[in-house]
Amino acid sequence: METNTNLSLLEKFQDWISSSTSLKLLIIGFIALILLIPQSLTTDLINERQARLEETENEVTGKWSRAQTVIGPYLSLPYHYYREVQSNGENKVIKELKTAYFLPDVLDINGELQAESLHRGIFDVVVYRGDIQLKADFGAIALEKLYITAEQVLWDQASFLISVSDLRGIGENPELKFNNIPLISEPFTDAQTGMKGLQFPATLDSLSREFSFSGNLKLKGSKDFHVVPLGKTTSLKLSGNWPNPSFQGEFLPEERILTKDGFESTWKILHFNRAFGQEFTNTLPNFQESAFGLSLKMPVDQYQQSIRTSKYAILIIILSFLALFLMETFTKTRIHPLQYTLVGFALVLYYTLLIALSEQFGFSIAYLIASLATVGLLALYSKSLFSQLKTTGIFTGILSIFYIFIFVIIKQQDYALLIGSIGLFVALAVTMFISRKIDWYK
Repeated sequence: METNTNLSLLEKFQDWISSSTSLKLLIIGFIALILLIPQSLTTDLINERQARLEETENEVTGKWSRAQTVIGPYLSLPYHYYREVQSNGENKVIKELKTAYFLPDVLDINGELQAESLHRGIFDVVVYRGDIQLKADFGAIALEKLYITAEQVLWDQASFLISVSDLRGIGENPELKFNNIPLISEPFTDAQTGMKGLQFPATLDSLSREFSFSGNLKLKGSKDFHVVPLGKTTSLKLSGNWPNPSFQGEFLPEERILTKDGFESTWKILHFNRAFGQEFTNTLPNFQESAFGLSLKMPVDQYQQSIRTSKYAILIIILSFLALFLMETFTKTRIHPLQYTLVGFALVLYYTLLIALSEQFGFSIAYLIASLATVGLLALYSKSLFSQLKTTGIFTGILSIFYIFIFVIIKQQDYALLIGSIGLFVALAVTMFISRKIDWYK
């Protein structure tokens, strides 16, 4: 008799476990939390693939030439600086060698960038060949602003300097002229200023008033090209064959024309717009802070979009489980926790499939394929759970709406918060309406 009573209690307990709505919700919630573990691994995988892309870019650009920033031309004038010191009670005059720098009054740069894509494995890296036309007009050298006299200057050691970020990008001997006189170029590195690039020795004299520096510079680089506005008036015109450049730096172009075949852009910068003057002695300011230009990177943002998509993983899992639970409740179908777990694994595996496909086909196509594959798999699985075509169709439609909703949020980044808030509000309202007749105490 006691044995029968124990069996009866056990059967009632098992029946309560299988039929209790509240307990089932707790189990489903626990499964959703457990699924965060493989989901975090998926996020790590996306970050790892993005790091691999950056590593490949660094490897390729390290052999070709890295991003280039052109600073110049500007004039370098060595001079003697005299100062008095007291030694052993006597005044002595010490002569030191210093350098004065003068920037041009007018700087015109006209550049054409021919971009191409280098392949390394499944990754593409953008590099370019630049044909840069330079013209700099200098006014009278304002020695008095630096409290230097003409007698202090070593006029025969004057030189024009052009700084570039990566000297490996200089593919041909530059053809540059001073007052239409060809100049010979030499590499230079200035330990005091940290600048490196090309110097062009030129002989000046104290009678030099106005002079010009012009020529052509062939320059290779990768991804980014920037210029520093050294002139009192700096004009830059850039064109190229890349259809979607990204304009960067301290100044945006005044005019731009973008077509499927390339781009044209123009800037005009005044010395009032920047944070440095025209004359310096011995040291130079941080010119890089005023650099501007463009980037020719590949329009590859699948990793950022995949990361943003993965952040909604827990939302997709919860909403999918909620839809599955409500259908289970209304159709009086019993779905085992293990079956919920399998559905959850399919939802998590979706993100691995997404990143793998996006590296081959781009994010949008990959999202479509991964979504169709996941929704199709879960549709077939739900058919075996409910054995009803109508219920399966409803569940499939709900999943499709979820993935369309997330895709819209990802693409409409500026309105993501608004769209997401409205979507969640609607989902909550629908859930409250549908579940209003459920007896949660059972």
